[in-house]
Amino acid sequence: MSQYVTARRSFGGLTRVDMEDYFDDMEIENLYQWIDRIPLTRPKKNLAKDFSDGVLVAEMIKHYFPRMVELHNYTPAHSSKQKMENWYLLNRRVLRRLDLDLSDDVIRSLANAKTKVIERVLMMLRSQLDKAIEKTNALKQRAKQLQEAYSTTTAPTRSTFPAIAPAIDNVAKSLLEEKELESMAKDETIRILYAKLKRLEHLLHLKDLRIEDLESRLNHAQGTRFMALDDM
Repeated sequence: MSQYVTARRSFGGLTRVDMEDYFDDMEIENLYQWIDRIPLTRPKKNLAKDFSDGVLVAEMIKHYFPRMVELHNYTPAHSSKQKMENWYLLNRRVLRRLDLDLSDDVIRSLANAKTKVIERVLMMLRSQLDKAIEKTNALKQRAKQLQEAYSTTTAPTRSTFPAIAPAIDNVAKSLLEEKELESMAKDETIRILYAKLKRLEHLLHLKDLRIEDLESRLNHAQGTRFMALDDM
């Protein structure tokens, strides 16, 4: 029996894609119809061979999330080594952001155009893309609500809204969370720097007081010295 592809949840929360003796042919026709709706740079003659270097998968993801994929990183390849390098890069930089993680066996099978492997991977990719699109649409709706609320607030209460709104333009959940964490980190940095600034201002004030005190003592000491000299 041939080995195909299935998925399981890993401890890191990703959908781990491994090889297993399972495949559901009922999904094939629906998958092909979905692929045909996506504009790709190559004609689809033999799915396993056409997708073996990962380039078309990168194009499919970019079709839905343009900012997630940089196509120049994925070079059309003929050698298995270069094909695997494309897949490893795509897996690390893109698929994991969609909560997918291809095992070494799957990547090797994809690069070698093993039959039916790419179909199963694309089925799971489609499922994750649908989830990401649904979440993105929900985030857009939430951002719209936040923007409306922002427009009615006073200036002192607006500080967090501008950092949220830009993060909903064609991003998956993981990218949104990354941007929100980055925004929170920047806000925290600003608060820390402001506290340091206030502390430095306080220290400068104390230093000014100390200088004034020393100048007063110096003037007093000089005055006392001159009086002593006059007495002589």
